[in-house]
Amino acid sequence: MTENIATLGRRDRRKLEARTRLLAAARQVIARHGIANLRISDVTEMADIGSGTFYSHFESKEAIVEAVVTEAVTSFAEAIGTEALEREDPAETASISYRRFVRLAAEEAELAGILVNIDHAEALFESALLPYARETLERGIRGGRFQIDNVELCLTSVSAAALAAMRAVLSGRVGPGADIAGAEMILRSFGVDVREAKEIANRPLPEPAR
Repeated sequence: MTENIATLGRRDRRKLEARTRLLAAARQVIARHGIANLRISDVTEMADIGSGTFYSHFESKEAIVEAVVTEAVTSFAEAIGTEALEREDPAETASISYRRFVRLAAEEAELAGILVNIDHAEALFESALLPYARETLERGIRGGRFQIDNVELCLTSVSAAALAAMRAVLSGRVGPGADIAGAEMILRSFGVDVREAKEIANRPLPEPAR
């Protein structure tokens, strides 16, 4: 949510606060009962907001679920990207970031399942990853670590590959270790030596920041 509440008028501030409460309530209901069991009445009751107000913000249950997923993925990308960029080696940064996103399909299957199936999944995923991925690639190119001729095409390809890998994990077409194999392939496509790409991709993932 990018709006600064202090600069809004009373009416807009109340609308923003209502939306924020609805989203917070939806997150809590999903955490307790799962997405499949989410009911609008549970959300409005927890938010202490009438159903009319709900429908002025979200046209359906699916709409608020998509909003929650979008917010979650954006926050997840920010956390992963910020943490990974602290690594000195851009190859390790790329590996960690890719692997964490692919693992989302196994560790948060319900969330990942909705993410990959919403109408604008590719655009959402790419926009969430783009700032951190671009910085990683450009740092690697500047330092001679990566050999990439077209950064924009590479960014699109990496985002699409991660999303495709998540779909494959969810469908059962690939099993455990898909994140490692995928990270190794990505690093090799960046020009990292085959043996080194394998070693970096197989490193234990650091514990997520709390």
